[in-house]
Amino acid sequence: MADFLIVRGTDHVVLGVRWTGLTVVAGPDGPALRADAADARLVLTFPPQHVGEEISTPGIPAPEYRPDGQVVGELPHTVPVWRARLSGPSTIAVHVVAETLIPLTVTGLLSAAAGRPLLTSPSAGPDDTVLELPWRLRSVPDVEVRAVHAGDPQTVQDVSGLWRTRLLAGDAGPRLLPIDPVFAQFEDPFHLPIGEAQRAMIVGNGAAPTSRLELSALGATTAINATWPNLDWEQRVVLGRDMKVRLVARGVLYPLGHRAEYVEYTERVVDPDLDGAAVLRQVRALTITEPLRQPPSDPTLRRWFPFDDVVITRRVFTGLTIPAWLPDEATPRYFRPVIGVDPVRFPIECHTALGPVLTQVPLLFVSGDVLADPGLAEELALVYGRQSAALPGVAVDLVRAAQPAEGDVHEVHALALTGTRDADTFRPVLAGVEVALPALRSLTGDTAQRTVAFTQQYLDTGTATDVVFKVEGPAIRLGFADRADKSGALVTPNFAADALSRLHGPVNLSALPAPATGLINPAALFGSDATVLGFPLSDLLTELRVPPQVTSLLAPGRPPTVRMLWQNVKLRSIGPFVANPRSQVDLSVELRPDGGVTTCVVRDFALVFPPGPTALLRLDFGSITYTQRTGEQPDLAVRGLDATFLGTLQLLEELQNAVDLGAAGQLLDVTPSGITVRYAVPVPAVSAGAFVLRNIVLRVAVEVPFDDRPVSVSVSFAERRTPFALSVLMFGGGGYIEIAFDRDGLKRLEAALEFGAIVAIDFLVASGEVHALGGVRFALEPDRSVTLTGYLRVGGCVEVLGLVSVSIEMRIELAYQSARKALVGRASIVVEIDLTLWSDSVEIDSGEWVLAGGSTQERPVGLVAGPRAEADADLERWQSYRAAFAHDSRGGNP
Repeated sequence: MADFLIVRGTDHVVLGVRWTGLTVVAGPDGPALRADAADARLVLTFPPQHVGEEISTPGIPAPEYRPDGQVVGELPHTVPVWRARLSGPSTIAVHVVAETLIPLTVTGLLSAAAGRPLLTSPSAGPDDTVLELPWRLRSVPDVEVRAVHAGDPQTVQDVSGLWRTRLLAGDAGPRLLPIDPVFAQFEDPFHLPIGEAQRAMIVGNGAAPTSRLELSALGATTAINATWPNLDWEQRVVLGRDMKVRLVARGVLYPLGHRAEYVEYTERVVDPDLDGAAVLRQVRALTITEPLRQPPSDPTLRRWFPFDDVVITRRVFTGLTIPAWLPDEATPRYFRPVIGVDPVRFPIECHTALGPVLTQVPLLFVSGDVLADPGLAEELALVYGRQSAALPGVAVDLVRAAQPAEGDVHEVHALALTGTRDADTFRPVLAGVEVALPALRSLTGDTAQRTVAFTQQYLDTGTATDVVFKVEGPAIRLGFADRADKSGALVTPNFAADALSRLHGPVNLSALPAPATGLINPAALFGSDATVLGFPLSDLLTELRVPPQVTSLLAPGRPPTVRMLWQNVKLRSIGPFVANPRSQVDLSVELRPDGGVTTCVVRDFALVFPPGPTALLRLDFGSITYTQRTGEQPDLAVRGLDATFLGTLQLLEELQNAVDLGAAGQLLDVTPSGITVRYAVPVPAVSAGAFVLRNIVLRVAVEVPFDDRPVSVSVSFAERRTPFALSVLMFGGGGYIEIAFDRDGLKRLEAALEFGAIVAIDFLVASGEVHALGGVRFALEPDRSVTLTGYLRVGGCVEVLGLVSVSIEMRIELAYQSARKALVGRASIVVEIDLTLWSDSVEIDSGEWVLAGGSTQERPVGLVAGPRAEADADLERWQSYRAAFAHDSRGGNP
């Protein structure tokens, strides 16, 4: 601090004075200072030379303050002002030669300090020349500087000018060296033209040239114009108040590496909306000085970010919010550009072999020459994290191979970017890609978007490895359980994929071909729900070398072409499925924008039921082919079908010889739930003397469901509604056998045999027949329950002159139902009358009697009307009468 204060009102001299090595003595004209030491110095202390003023925001009025005690009437008087802070004092120090006498007057002291070299030191001690300009930034001249000023007032026509001293280095303005970063550690009270972060950036860049530097009691007047490698500093100050401040920080945008400049331009303007107040206004802008960045020449590095030129398509971003510099304001190194409250999303154009890709991504501005610090890259990667750049589902070649594959191009919906440090800048890294798989969308209805990332093996070796991406998060599920028609119906290759292959699309990393054998373990790839004809793929496959290929052929501006290929897939025997060396599956699906074809073929196999030495039936298939064309009904072609009876059914060998399924016509039945191909082959009557077997029809059906049900095969000899007929003389009978089976074995078995007497009489004008037949029917249901039924059919018919016919049949059944554990009885009478021009039939059904067993929840013992009885009033009265006698007085059965 100064020891003495000198004041001269004529020209506004206000200075503090102190000295060292000087002694007050009597001079010729009064008291004087004499230099008694070799290092004697005179120090003049100036009042604050700069005012730190608050920046005004357009459209926002200044805050209002009420000076204490100032009242207008009963209301406090408010004064609109912008806040300000005075800087600290500034000092100039000069050396005084020994034995020099300095008159102890204002003129003498001012004259003693004029023209002498100023004393400076990097330590900026209290007796050195130190200027606080701008606010809270102390500087010292870095070259020899002299203070040039008059000792006496400068008066013209009785008007004295403001006293000031000009600091000169020769004939030019001095260079100021900012030395004191301590001031940058105090928190700024409001927004200033040169804030804490900017002051910290100025310190350490070297000296700043000035074209003019004057000090006075009202503040400094100066023009600073410094250009450093990474920072420009331009400031115009008049009497301590800023007129213009321009700071330009040069740096790069992380992680893309484009060079940019961050500009803060502050200027004093007269705002008519503020009653002509001259306020400071600031514009903050980010300018891209290097809009185009080219990829590195090293192909290994290019794999980390597989794009060519990357262009930031917008050059200037204005209206930025005051940046929050990181790590802190005292050590500003980088910030996230923000407008309002939202980070700036820079529009970028990434060039690829398929055309430019446009997106937007937030970036960090990294100031100065920060690449010399290896730890900064790690810090930036942590702060930046993974930023998502959205895309509208565009086709992007993410591999850029010399020999492209279908799996190189993906439908990309977002890029996940991060960065790393390169030799001379930062470079981006594609940390992840959000993709949709058109093949899954078309085949399984899966529209989900997945995030995938490059495998380390691909980054290290390039296209020498086939698996390019690993799936982040849950595995991709390729499921055809309810869309079997999309996978060829005969095969459902369901599996989970956790990676993407260039050649095969979705694959499972744990089920890739073994390096030693080149074979895939089917059990590692497929679960129990993956099947061929309903048989588990994991058990049926042998010598599997490739997984199903599920890929999309993508091109910009065109719908994708979807392919699923799985060729020459060898099969082996398991359970009822019997394979041979030629047994295989061939699957081909190609869905194009103009139509598609799905073909699945299972070749050269047989089904034996039941499997093992007790086999009774063998069905040999040359092939089963499923074909589906867009806009057409699916087709199921069964070729080379042959039935062979085995074991105890070899007695039907003659029947087998009479059957030629290969020559039989087929009936195709297509429904939304599946497709069925049926064969019906009539067999000629077999007779041997009095023995006649006729009305035999062999039926074979192959049903291929479109859901998760297995493929099933059914075989029948006649059927319930048209049984075969057997007669020996006047005695006759018949029956039928129906069998259905799938991968789990026998699914349904129903067989019935009956025998009795049939007598026919013909009197020319009238004819008739009477029959009495009895039989038994056995049924094995899908739930493994058994129904065993014994029945008696008695009836006859008569026809007169071909004009009138009457027939009547009574049927009585007694059945055991294993599921209910019940013995059930039923009776029905059917009467038919035909009078040529009128005919009708009446059926009287007793309903079911539960004779024994059954659940307590079953219907009560007694008569229950059949479906037609409800419409017949007479029958209802008869049923009511019959029900009254259903129990005797002891509650017994009828």
